[in-house]
Parts: sequence; C-alpha cells; structure tokens
Amino acid sequence: MARDPSGTVITRPWWRRLVERLPGRWLVGAPAVVAGRAVLAVTGLLVLLTAPLLVPTAADWTVVLAVAAADAALLVASLAVPWGRLGRSGPVLFPLVQMLGLAVIGVSTERVDGAYVPLFVLDFVFAGLFLPPRSAYWLLPAALPLYLLTSEQLSAQVAVRTVVMACVWVLVAELLASMSRRQRAASDRLERDARTDPLTTIGNRRDLEDRMALLVPGDSVVVCDLDHFKQLNDTRGHTFGDQVLREFGAMLTAGLRRGDYAARFGGEEFVLLLHGSGTDVAIDVVERLRGSWRELGGAATFSAGCATLDADTGAQQALVAADAAVYAAKAAGRDCTRSAEAAQGWGPRVDATTAEALFEE
Repeated sequence: MARDPSGTVITRPWWRRLVERLPGRWLVGAPAVVAGRAVLAVTGLLVLLTAPLLVPTAADWTVVLAVAAADAALLVASLAVPWGRLGRSGPVLFPLVQMLGLAVIGVSTERVDGAYVPLFVLDFVFAGLFLPPRSAYWLLPAALPLYLLTSEQLSAQVAVRTVVMACVWVLVAELLASMSRRQRAASDRLERDARTDPLTTIGNRRDLEDRMALLVPGDSVVVCDLDHFKQLNDTRGHTFGDQVLREFGAMLTAGLRRGDYAARFGGEEFVLLLHGSGTDVAIDVVERLRGSWRELGGAATFSAGCATLDADTGAQQALVAADAAVYAAKAAGRDCTRSAEAAQGWGPRVDATTAEALFEE
C-alpha cells in the first residue's frame, strides 16, 4: 500500500491497478501502441459480454466470435510489430481494425447489426489523445463508409445522422488533442522550472544530481566560485550581485562545449560537468571561460577547482575533491584554477557514502 510523505494512504485508480497486473509484454511499445491494444481489447470484451442480450442467431454468433478471434490474433501479432519503424502514424492501424470489425458485424449479422455503432467514437478519442495532430481528419474517410455499412438502408435520416456523427467525432478528437497538447506543454514547463535556477536560467541543484548520476570515468567535475562576492553584494547591492550571477550563467551557457553542462550549486557557486575531457582538457575549458568572462568585463573574478572521475572516484567524490581544489585556488591568490591532484591536503579523499552525505547537505 503506497503512502505519501505525510503517511496518507495513496489510492491508485482501479484501471491503473488492473494495468499493473498485466504481463509486461503487453505494455511493450509507445503509449499510443499500448492504448491501441486497449482499444481492441475493450471493444472485443464489450461485444462478447453484451452480445447475448441481443439474442443473436447461431450465424450471428459465428460472425461475432470470428471478429473477436481476429482481434485477439491481431493483439498478439502487435507484440512482434516494429512500431518504431512505422513512425508516429503507425498506431492508426488499431482504430482502423476496430472499425472494420464493427462493420463486419453490422453487415453480416441479423440481430447484432447497429448495436455497436457508438464504439466508433472510441477510435476518435484514441486519435485525439495518441495520434499526431489532425489525425481525425485522415481517419474520417475510412470511418464514414464503415459506419454506413453498420446502418440500415440509406435514407435522409441516415445521411443526416452520418454528417452529425462525423462532426461529433472530429470535434471530440480535436478537443482532446488540444487539451492533451496544453497538458503536455504545462507539464514540460513545470518540469523545466523544477530543474532550472530561476535567476541564472541554468540547471539547479536538483537537476545537477540527476546529471551527475550519468557521469562515467573520464568525465570531469568543475566547481567555480565567484571571488569576493559577499563584498560585492555589500558594497554595490544585491540587485547588482544578482545581475552578475545572471551574466555569469549566460557566459557559461554560451561558452561551454556541446554536451557539457552548467548548474548553479548555491549562492555564487557553480558546477560544470565536462564530458570525456580529462583534467588537462577541463582546465583548458575553464581557462577559456575565464578569458570570455574577462572580455565581458565581469565585475568579479572566479576561482575554480576540477576533478576527473576514474575507476576509484565516483561523481560525488569528484565533486567533493573539486570543491577542495577551489579552496586551494583561493589560497593561491584567486582568479585561477586548480586540479584535485594539485590540491592534496585541502580536503580528505572521502569514500562514496561520505561524499553523498556531503552532497546532500
């Protein structure tokens, strides 16, 4: 039973509990593929469970069971389809197959025809939520003739009902697509805000933790600390200090190599993650950044310390070592860079557990 940090029991929706009990192979594929399988499965179950209420003939049962068996076979076959090669529109096969099955039932049965026409809207719900934008318009030319096959003889009433249904289908799909896009945009914005330092617009400490978990031996961690920043705040004001931080963050963003990363660790301290650099290259990168900062007329110099991961040094250990190297750089007169190897004595070599505890402080 799941609980939140306050101890309150978190109740998961019944459908989520049901999905969690499904075999893992049925959840293979993109969300659109998994949802497409659900469309076929739900349609087949609804038909099988409700068909007896219509008192179908033996011939009707033959058709219903044949369609259900075909749907089941397609569900199994979908596990082997390379959906990634079919592009984003590949899952459109699921609603097409579902509508074709309903049309077969409508044409080939005596007492079941027309009963499952409302299930067509399920396909447009699927299109709005999971298929590319405006997929409903591409689905409509296939849906209309299949829908007419499930109806009685063509008449003015049937024609009007078909036009109304088509408008409803497209409207439902487009409304859901619009809501889905807005929700994804809001979710992306919240995720971005949660991982971005609001002042400098680079990564924050939370994002840094996740990025550090991806480091491998040969990558370097650099800690940069603006020199005499407290004095700058005291003499020129916090507004000016904030502007310096913003400019320094912008300089890092513009000056780092492709694939490298910068985050504000706290206060006037920044952390850089340099991939595949090694200590010497990392120092060269920092010195190039120092030159750029001078050219911009930065109001404060910065000291930097760097450490490189190896077989014995993890990411958090490297961060602790780089932080110790910053103190060595400040003791050497500031506005310079020191490596962890050259800063021995400024900080103990710590094990992974101790480094993690220091990182979380």
